[in-house]
Amino acid sequence: MATAVKLAERPSAPISVTAFVDWTAQMHNAGVHGTSSLREGACRTLVRTARSVWQALSVEKPRFRVSFRLYHGWYKGWQATDGFKAAGQAVLDTDFATLSDGRVDFSSTVDYGHTLLAAAPERLHRPERRRRSPPIHLPNTLRDQAKGQPPMEKMVDTALAADLLAWARQSPSEWALVLAEDDDVVPPLFTAEAWIKPHGGRALLLRKRGASQYLKLDGLLRQLP
Repeated sequence: MATAVKLAERPSAPISVTAFVDWTAQMHNAGVHGTSSLREGACRTLVRTARSVWQALSVEKPRFRVSFRLYHGWYKGWQATDGFKAAGQAVLDTDFATLSDGRVDFSSTVDYGHTLLAAAPERLHRPERRRRSPPIHLPNTLRDQAKGQPPMEKMVDTALAADLLAWARQSPSEWALVLAEDDDVVPPLFTAEAWIKPHGGRALLLRKRGASQYLKLDGLLRQLP
């Protein structure tokens, strides 16, 4: 009988959560554009993003283990951008244990959207000495525009959408958090929700914007402060 009681009281394993992060939107939310360095801004953005995730999950009863996937224009041609290097350094500088509290824990392993979750193996670039291509699916996600215009991101929103749908097929009993301000993430989020709901999974949208008069986001939206 004592053994049965101990087994019943054993805490359940934490739910795995993947946070799909629109990095540009989170930089804006963190107000980092006036910071003195890219590294400082990236650290502030990462910590604020983790706190937003904690806030959304701390009101729930289960325990969670959160992993981040960050989406941004990380490569200009084959060359990693300074922003990508800053984000990578921020990951190394951040003590994820101090952001965790036993109920919501954060993995220190962070992945990036230039390597997709479900692309065919032949779509992955292999390192080549002649062009120094990195082992990723999506180079050139930051591109020059007309003279005098800032570079623009390409394939970033669709990479997030593709990964969200691939994740929903691969991990239907887990949770997804989408941190983005653009309504472009809503269609894949609706689809992912429909796929995972019968399996006990859950998807949430975390953003500063409130509810939409046109979109039914009840139960999906968690508004950030």
